[in-house]
Amino acid sequence: MRIELLTPHIGALIHHVDLVSCNDTVFETVYQAWFTHQVIFFRDQVFSPQQHLIIAARFGELEPIHPFFPHVEQAPQVSVIETVSGKPPLESFWHTDLTWRQQPSKASILHAQHVPAYGGDTLWCSMSAVFRDLPEQDKVLLRELSAMHALFAFDGIEESEITEDWQKEVIAVSAQNPPVSHPVITRNPDTNEEILFINEQFTRYIIGMNRDDSNMLLAKLFTMARQPEYQVRFKWQSNSLAIWDNRSTQHYAVIDYADSPRKLHRVTVL
Repeated sequence: MRIELLTPHIGALIHHVDLVSCNDTVFETVYQAWFTHQVIFFRDQVFSPQQHLIIAARFGELEPIHPFFPHVEQAPQVSVIETVSGKPPLESFWHTDLTWRQQPSKASILHAQHVPAYGGDTLWCSMSAVFRDLPEQDKVLLRELSAMHALFAFDGIEESEITEDWQKEVIAVSAQNPPVSHPVITRNPDTNEEILFINEQFTRYIIGMNRDDSNMLLAKLFTMARQPEYQVRFKWQSNSLAIWDNRSTQHYAVIDYADSPRKLHRVTVL
């Protein structure tokens, strides 16, 4: 095994490991690399959806079936993220998975089935690195704050534009899941690092602040997280795999490939 660091703050490409067949000793090294580097990548990982579930279960308890993503029929905990000809993806946002729930995901395991010849990269941002570089007075303030998170349900989109079944399911799930509060600063239980736990898609406002002040503070923090120094960018190939620590990162899917066919399978861990 060889672990190739990709940036100073986040990301490592792991070579010469077959996650389907690796023993416990090798997997423990992979697991340590995962929470140390926050997102780890592999090439040439060929496995079935059922084996995908087995790999993901080594990271913890699997999430139930996703509330609105389509899924693999024979393995319903494997979500399908797909772009097909004639249906380009909608607008993308920086986000941390499922922070609109009281218990967001621990990890996500994303496996590329087929991807465009170019475009369609994904970026991840280290929110622990962003926190470390904040001025000390900002850290003191943020440790005392909480923020409200809610599911994005096509805000500002005309009802006539909501045509897909999955879009209607998002709206239904949003109605069933009221906003939840999370501390603005959390700690990763594996590393004890402090994390700036906000994201552009689901964090609505800072509790106890007027909306103008809240919007200004969040905009300042989001702007810092958008700096490339805190990010890693991954170019997908068929059978590439990304596993990220959802507690410590945001990610962003680049939608620069129009409607070129693209399909990935995702499993998430509680």
